[in-house]
Amino acid sequence: MSPEELTAYLHIHIPLTAALGARVLSFDSRQMEIAAPLAPNRNHRGTAFGGSLATLGILGGWSLLNTALERQNMVAKIVVQHSDCEFREPVAADFIALSVLPEAEWPHFLATLRRHRRARIAIETRIRANGRAVVTHRGRYAAFLESADDSTATEL
Repeated sequence: MSPEELTAYLHIHIPLTAALGARVLSFDSRQMEIAAPLAPNRNHRGTAFGGSLATLGILGGWSLLNTALERQNMVAKIVVQHSDCEFREPVAADFIALSVLPEAEWPHFLATLRRHRRARIAIETRIRANGRAVVTHRGRYAAFLESADDSTATEL
């Protein structure tokens, strides 16, 4: 799947991503980069709305986990269990979120998911604007393994 195909998937299945103008720039088995323009995410002060920044943080972690599990041939329902943002400064430009899987936790997460059909993992997303780190999002995601014949399973 290409970044453009993943962007289209997100816009269809999570409509808020289209309203944010979110666009997947790149992804691989360990990280994902998603951009969003300032214009549709502006607040009354002309800076990025905190809710948009938090949403992009959640989206980055969720999308990364979803695609990483797909690469493992695992279909899971994924939900954000906890979300925390540290806002360092106002964001007055387009912004880019980089989410990274924690390599040390990944094998344990996969083993737990296979064994118990559910597992949790924390994923950090750093948001940058104008080359500066402006937001750090820390999310904990819960994954629930679905059976191959589950009609509610969604694949990317």
